[in-house]
Amino acid sequence: MPRFVLPITLALLTFTAPVAVAAPTGNFVADWSDDWTEALEGWKLSGQLTAATDSTSKGISETQGNGQLSGAVTATRGGFYASARLKNVKSSDGSDTQSALAVGGRWSVGPQIHVNSQIIYKVNGGARPGSDNRFTEWQTEVSRAFGDTTLKALTIWSPDSSGTTKEAFYYELGAAQKLSDRWSVSGGLGERRIEPKRNYTAWNAGATLALNAKTSLDLRYYDTNRHEYSKAHGDRFVLALQRRF
Repeated sequence: MPRFVLPITLALLTFTAPVAVAAPTGNFVADWSDDWTEALEGWKLSGQLTAATDSTSKGISETQGNGQLSGAVTATRGGFYASARLKNVKSSDGSDTQSALAVGGRWSVGPQIHVNSQIIYKVNGGARPGSDNRFTEWQTEVSRAFGDTTLKALTIWSPDSSGTTKEAFYYELGAAQKLSDRWSVSGGLGERRIEPKRNYTAWNAGATLALNAKTSLDLRYYDTNRHEYSKAHGDRFVLALQRRF
């Protein structure tokens, strides 16, 4: 390199006008708050607690005549929702709790018909080792309002239910009648068909009192046509207090 090149280069560097560089603003640590706010925008959280003198699932008792406490937390966005649920049970496999995760959707067909469909993954906690205590259900409810009267249809299907039960299908038809702003009466007739065969018919009737906008009290009579199956299939009155948050 010629000897005069280096001095000229140094001179140019010395007398070149400085270029303004914008100083960094904000924190140097990544701030994820905006991302989380955007991701959670539109979601609504709600909860539900229920205390009952007995329990009912598919027309029969889950607690063998004992009381039940249950709770659920649900995140909703538009018609989609996801929820986590927990309750005490007393099952033949020795389990004493049942937890569940559900994802589903609600939508309307016209102004009067409403559909609620969900996939539920359930686990019976405390079951004896080796028990089949995990299963999935697909539950769908369709309702149609006629003024103060509402007709309902419910289906619950499992490809492989808990314990020795394999495929199981439950369906129920019901009706509810609003008597006033606080009182309503309702009832239902259902049928459960399972493999191996242990089918039964179940029915219920009762009244619900709205204590306030978020709290209700329900008194209901349940029975089946197969008392000989187990204590859970017997008749009973159930008083349930429910609070929504």
